[in-house]
Amino acid sequence: MTYRNTILYHLLPVADILLAAGCVCVAPDLVDYIAAYVGWGSAPDFNAFAASPFMVGLAVAAVPLILRMTGFYHRCNQQRIVSALKQLFTFVVYYLGVFGLYVICRGDTGSTYMNHVILVSLLLIVPGLFLRFYLLRYILQNTGFGRRALRRVLLAGTEQDINAAWEKLPRHWKKSLCVVGRVIAGQTTQEDVQQHIENNHVEQLMLFGGLDAYSAMSETIARCELQGIDIYVHLNDNHPVAQRADVTEIGEQRVLILTSTPVYSWSRLIKGFLGRVLALLGIIGTSPLWLIAAIGIKISDPKGKVFYRQQRSGLYGKPFGMWKFRSMYSDADKRLDEIKAKYGNEMDGPIFKLTNDPRIFPFGHFIRKYSIDELPQLLNVLTGDMAIVGPRPLPTYETAEFPEISQRRRLSVKPGLTCYWQIEDRSDCKDFDRLIAKDLKYIDNWNLWTDFVLILRTIPVAIFGKGAK
Repeated sequence: MTYRNTILYHLLPVADILLAAGCVCVAPDLVDYIAAYVGWGSAPDFNAFAASPFMVGLAVAAVPLILRMTGFYHRCNQQRIVSALKQLFTFVVYYLGVFGLYVICRGDTGSTYMNHVILVSLLLIVPGLFLRFYLLRYILQNTGFGRRALRRVLLAGTEQDINAAWEKLPRHWKKSLCVVGRVIAGQTTQEDVQQHIENNHVEQLMLFGGLDAYSAMSETIARCELQGIDIYVHLNDNHPVAQRADVTEIGEQRVLILTSTPVYSWSRLIKGFLGRVLALLGIIGTSPLWLIAAIGIKISDPKGKVFYRQQRSGLYGKPFGMWKFRSMYSDADKRLDEIKAKYGNEMDGPIFKLTNDPRIFPFGHFIRKYSIDELPQLLNVLTGDMAIVGPRPLPTYETAEFPEISQRRRLSVKPGLTCYWQIEDRSDCKDFDRLIAKDLKYIDNWNLWTDFVLILRTIPVAIFGKGAK
């Protein structure tokens, strides 16, 4: 039985609609109560539903739609508390975005009092949603009602795979399962499998060992499929690709999609839109630094250009011209082989790093230390070749020298101005494998909250020049 087939999955949005409606009803009275303390105007006997039914209807309808979009209902209250809080934060961002568009389309700022009502209702809705989530989660995990709803599952795979993977499953997840038996590869017969299914009323088969186990236990899987039993395939930790699966239809043909990149969603659309907005604001806000950089570069090396454009590897390795303020002498590219031969490489792998590279002029060290040389990459964000957050783009010749093809997975998302490596290590990191691991960590765990946190962490790093050389 999957989450989407449970009554709870369909009842949660209804409960949240009622919660949102209640918060909107209470909000006018609360606004009137606090108006005297914060300087707001009041409106006695104000009824939000009568005064602005369209706006209130938008507020109530937006709650379940946005929550479903953020994945708040995906686990039916079985997700971790931290995950729920992140989803609610994303909900607030989307919710405010919806009403921002509403105000723009309306063409004026509207009723100040109504805006206060909507703001207060949001401040009531979010804690109310979290309280509803927490209480229901506690009931499901710690009461007899929740235990009666446990899913009856069979664990399948090798003994080693089952034991290793089961230990790593979150405790709250395991508490939602009732394990009725094990199907051991090469040992358990199909007759025993069928007896488990019939005697224990099995609802789900959990297969450990990844896609290799799926192939090895195809007969057991086919048996479960014929009887309508759900199958969960757990990928190995050492699997080179952190895959996610989805099923779609092309014409009359069903297609299974295995993807290792962030799925195409509203979150990705918002990431792209906000990235361009931030890039434009960044260019405007840092324009004095552009002038200072241009003057300093021309004084340091009058023969060369202010900007430097190098071919870097973009999405899926597609080359693009990445812009930087020039921090090296004009003959730096011609001297690369000479510098490598004379000083070696402080970084292992194909990436070249050298402390106090003699090709860098003094002012170049300054703009590198405070990341001023990276500012022109905001133009690459505007053109769509880069994002604000993502793995740093490497020169095409370095990408071509990756020792393992699995390391090319860092190219499966748009490169960015900042990411974990840029914040936590920068030039201090000498381990190429560690750099790749940080980039894959970002890809495998991406969401809007991650980008928001990384942007905030980047600001002090850039201001204080941490790790730059």
